Amino acid sequence: MKYKGLLSFFFAFAVLSACKVQNKTSVNSESLTSRKEMKKELNPFISAMKVEYILKDSTEIVVFLDATIENLESNEINSIEELADRFRVTWALQAPTGIKEKYESGRVNFEEVEASLLDQKLNMVFEIPRLREFQEASLSMEFIDISASRKFTNESYVDFNAQRPNRRFGMYLENQDIPFFDAYVNVGNKVTFKSMDGFEHPLVLKRYRTEAPAALSPMSSSKRNELAGFREEETIKFKSGEELRLDKEGTYVLYDQEKFDAGYGFMVVDERYPRLSEEEELTEPLVYMSTNDEINNLKGAEDFKKALDLYFLNMTSGNQALAKQIIRSYYRRVKRANELFTTYKEGWKTDKGMIYTVLGPPSRIQRNGMREVWLYSQSANFSEIIFTFYRKPNQFSEDHYELVRYPEYGAYWYPFVEAWRTGSIME
Repeated sequence: MKYKGLLSFFFAFAVLSACKVQNKTSVNSESLTSRKEMKKELNPFISAMKVEYILKDSTEIVVFLDATIENLESNEINSIEELADRFRVTWALQAPTGIKEKYESGRVNFEEVEASLLDQKLNMVFEIPRLREFQEASLSMEFIDISASRKFTNESYVDFNAQRPNRRFGMYLENQDIPFFDAYVNVGNKVTFKSMDGFEHPLVLKRYRTEAPAALSPMSSSKRNELAGFREEETIKFKSGEELRLDKEGTYVLYDQEKFDAGYGFMVVDERYPRLSEEEELTEPLVYMSTNDEINNLKGAEDFKKALDLYFLNMTSGNQALAKQIIRSYYRRVKRANELFTTYKEGWKTDKGMIYTVLGPPSRIQRNGMREVWLYSQSANFSEIIFTFYRKPNQFSEDHYELVRYPEYGAYWYPFVEAWRTGSIME
């Protein structure tokens, strides 16, 4: 039968995708180069920048910066010293919203901070002041290419009160001396939460059973409680500096022992994540490109593997080669969305993950304190498409963003969905 060949490909693709991706990058800020420009670029440029921080004491904050810098070898830049000759790095703490009032600023000297360069990955650890007169700020990082007279910018949010425990306790994987900032950990890993003051502090880790739904469509007017499907299953009391082995999958939330209003949520996942491999997992992301009847047929099928093959074959009028291409491209997008946007739930289920899965990476991103704007370049069929996300922290996360939805998005959304279903979107 036709579906058998596709079935073999489908699950071979899932199994071969089992390796864990170690190096992850966040979506770039507004001044970072677009993909098309990257291919033509000869000068070194920053294709991704990720900034995290942990409160050190009452006066200092420790900043951890990861940047991916392309074209280093072709420009004969192979060391921190050579990088310092090419780039000047500055930081500025400024108002998170409205007029960008600058609170304080400074320069990061490569020679005076902890810095390493391996292949194209730059890691830097340095300190900035904790401003007692402000509750929050936007931290702007600028890499200025001295030779090419241009700059690369990233903005991130800073809470000077450090209400979230992850801003006071770093999560360390076994045998690592740098905090781990990814929002998912593979099941069976050992982790330690450490305070930079060196003292023991009582902490609580709660494990939740998760039933987080996929994001609502960009045109939806519905409202729902994102956390309604979470059920607490286990409470672990421990002290900072104590090693824990995370043997059960689920959403974990770190709290101070006496403070349960603002936690830090992360996921404990199987060894194949961010790739999906389980049958039910493979079905769920199809909601973004399927009708309700198609999803219900998949969920109610007695032979899931056969039903999934038939789903793609029916979509492509029996064209197995095209079905394989759609499978490969679509689940690659899902994997990347998991890498970039996982918080207390899978990345593809977030509003950002939904847009990324269907439309791909934006041409530009503008960050402004509590807001993030994604812009997709004008094409032959569309004018520039703009999606706006607002940061709306909840009990589990400070990185929860919600899309501003409009009925007018349907004019863009449905053609992209149809492009997936006809095999017009390939990577």
